[in-house]
Amino acid sequence: MATASHSRDLSGIYGPESRSALYQWQRRLQTRLGNAVVLWMARRWQRLPANLGQRLGVGIGALMRAVSPRHARIVMTNLRLALAAERSEEELAEIARACYRHLGLCLTELIRLPAMSRDGLLHMVELRGKEHIEAALAAGRGAIILTGHLGNWELCGSRIAAEGYPMNVIARAQRDDEITEYIRRTREGMGMKVLHRGAAVRNALRALRNNELLAVLLDQNAGDEGVFVDFFGHLASTAPGAAAFALKTGAAVLPGFCWRNRDDTHTAAIRPPVPLVKTGNRDRDILVNTARFTKIIEEHIRARPEQWFWLHKRWKARPPEERARGAS
Repeated sequence: MATASHSRDLSGIYGPESRSALYQWQRRLQTRLGNAVVLWMARRWQRLPANLGQRLGVGIGALMRAVSPRHARIVMTNLRLALAAERSEEELAEIARACYRHLGLCLTELIRLPAMSRDGLLHMVELRGKEHIEAALAAGRGAIILTGHLGNWELCGSRIAAEGYPMNVIARAQRDDEITEYIRRTREGMGMKVLHRGAAVRNALRALRNNELLAVLLDQNAGDEGVFVDFFGHLASTAPGAAAFALKTGAAVLPGFCWRNRDDTHTAAIRPPVPLVKTGNRDRDILVNTARFTKIIEEHIRARPEQWFWLHKRWKARPPEERARGAS
């Protein structure tokens, strides 16, 4: 199904859209201070030993949770929306704590990534399913790596690029230009090509026609540009790009996800291609395929919920009918 008929009205689920000037100022200040700290750490701690980086990451995760009650509320709101029917409140709170631990570790791993050797990366991240990439590239139409903000997604892309595969990723600009530039440099330093918004569609199509890989993270709110499909039982605005690219180019769509193991090594796994629905009705095909892709992401999140990025307002954008009801 491409829609969630049982989805309840989620208008205002994250609180009022309009906030006071003081609230907005506090939020901007918090973001700037946080970004400044990240950049400071990135400049000084690239060569941090792995065991020290892990201890530091756990501490950073706990600190992130403590200093931003706003984000902690978003995490719990999302967890209740997605998992309240099958998890107790105590279990959801434990997932939230584990999520922050995981994100703190992801941050220190990202900081250490530019100084990591190829051998170090190969030791840290096991790659499974290369045969699916090889088969897709042998067909000559490139491949779309369908993924999301699960596990350490930066390590996943870096690990695939370390095998010598031509990896492209569409970048969403961050609120801070310096953070955007830092992420771009890190990705390019690991062998990925960063496609910036604006020319991203044209460059993505060119990459696929050149028989390259294109990573698409399909698990964030797409606002008015998205199509609404079921995600954990609620309609969520989702970017249609992966489906549109696949239908236009014939590129294989390969689910690819990374997860953290108990010893803080990682496994990146590429799955077999997802069969595309092709009826000739372009809009309907995009909707149905986007729904199928989103369901695959949901299934992987359910397997390791503590490793997904619950801090994002995934269900913020609402379908026109919900907005109309909220305005009436």
